[in-house]
Amino acid sequence: MSELRGGELMSTDALQCPDCGTQLAAPSQPQRARGTWRCPRCECQLSGAWTLRPDSLLALTVTTSVLWLPALILPLMRLENLGLDREASLLDCVLRLMQGIYLPVGLLLLFTLVLMPLLNLLSVGRLLWAARTDTPAATSLAPFWMKAYRHSREWAMTDIFLLGILIAMTKLGDMATVTPGAGLFCLVVAVLLRLIVETLAQPDQLQRLLEARHGH
Repeated sequence: MSELRGGELMSTDALQCPDCGTQLAAPSQPQRARGTWRCPRCECQLSGAWTLRPDSLLALTVTTSVLWLPALILPLMRLENLGLDREASLLDCVLRLMQGIYLPVGLLLLFTLVLMPLLNLLSVGRLLWAARTDTPAATSLAPFWMKAYRHSREWAMTDIFLLGILIAMTKLGDMATVTPGAGLFCLVVAVLLRLIVETLAQPDQLQRLLEARHGH
């Protein structure tokens, strides 16, 4: 795995680490194909060995967005025990927690499970669209969307919520009949697709692609 180390892998391109602000020289093209490269000061990943393909990633982003709505409103699971039959969606869980003394918890879940994932999809979709077009209007708000993309990557926690659901289903399986719902399948696929897009569309690699295409 190749990394940026001091004066190694020097090229004429310059970049700045988004975490610590260190000015670095980007690796040459042959060196980039050898693996991920990171900041030598804070180990922040700056790019990967893959080639960023905006069209393919934009298609994955659109697919994730289509799946996200049913993942929010369709039942995640059905719980049957002693004649009781209950089911709830992700949005139901958030709204019910916002009632009474659990309001702070509900607001936190609304922020991390609904608002931030939506902002993440919107921002990366807008950036990928700008990366595949040559019109100047496409990059008019690129700095705003890039900042939104960076922050939403850190605060969108649907993958952690999904892990909690799977653990809860395992624990509840000994006490009741738990049946996965359509919302859970949509959520699983949407989370996996979003993680693929986030892994392949690194912010700094996307930023350099926008600068190279639009010349600023």
